[in-house]
Amino acid sequence: MITIDISDKNGVLASFPAASGQRLLQAGLAAGLGLPHECATGTCGNCKATVVSGEVRRLWPNAPGAKVCRNPAETLLCQSAADGPVALTLRAAFTPPCDPPCAVMRGTLSRTRVLTPEISSFTVTLDDPIAYKPGQFVLISGLDVNGPRAYSMTEHQPQKSELSFLIRKDPAGAFTGALFNDSSTSHEVSVFGPLGRATFSSDEDRPFIAIAGGSGIAGVLAILDHALAKDHFEKHPSHIFFGLRDAESGYLLDELSSAVVRSERRLRVTVAFSNVPCSAELAARYPSLDFAGGFVHDVVRASFDAGSSSGLAQMKSPLFFVAGPPIMVNATLRVLVAERRISPTEIRYDRFG
Repeated sequence: MITIDISDKNGVLASFPAASGQRLLQAGLAAGLGLPHECATGTCGNCKATVVSGEVRRLWPNAPGAKVCRNPAETLLCQSAADGPVALTLRAAFTPPCDPPCAVMRGTLSRTRVLTPEISSFTVTLDDPIAYKPGQFVLISGLDVNGPRAYSMTEHQPQKSELSFLIRKDPAGAFTGALFNDSSTSHEVSVFGPLGRATFSSDEDRPFIAIAGGSGIAGVLAILDHALAKDHFEKHPSHIFFGLRDAESGYLLDELSSAVVRSERRLRVTVAFSNVPCSAELAARYPSLDFAGGFVHDVVRASFDAGSSSGLAQMKSPLFFVAGPPIMVNATLRVLVAERRISPTEIRYDRFG
């Protein structure tokens, strides 16, 4: 093991051990250090640090988040490894450590259900159960593809050794390409986590409004699973908005409809189709769901403006959850923060993709 020394923008010093070649972000988080991060996969750039002494290897020099590194000494901790002692400084302050603590685990990944030609559900079976909060995600590595991918759990069943995920096939993605092209067999994978702060507990005693685009619905499903188990909607009617392109690409409508019925309609689910309006036949098939046309952030805006008691503006002190592709997350945050003046402290999201 080697020693990594690191200080934050306030001058607070810390050290953690890392194995040669281990990703520095994962090593620090596993050691219980609150290193700033969001996606942990090279997309966001929040884990930027400056190398003061020693050398690091850039594991993905062209990572999208690396655009924040404007001089040769700057690097992303999630895409850096070392073979000897290194000293670094952060551009941000240390954050609270991961809760629950994260670790590396081994597991077996297998497909459980084909939802659409682009989306399937998968399960990773671990040797032992792990504790995690509704809305958290893990990093999955394997299939002889370099680098981890982030996926949110779709259930909140921490007593089980199985983690369930929705995985979208990316035509340009090496990991999902390998996974979908050879989905008949199981794959040995490495799992790191849990990660993410877009979490929910019924103990917060508040309603929620969740806005998800595409496979971003995954973490919302875990929140929904927890809320139903705790009878949360009996006291706190809540609302989920689910953005899809059209009915042909739609999935999980049976599950969401069942959740509305289980909640005795104290949960509302609005499905927004951006490309093609909902047909009368589909609406009749799912009377428990609401359907709307347009991008999901536009549908949310319209619901805020609705004058009836069902409008979002009538909901008392809700928490907001936003999940989906970065462009959808950014558009939704503009509606919530810039237009509706909702405090960012009331909005929880993990931007990765």
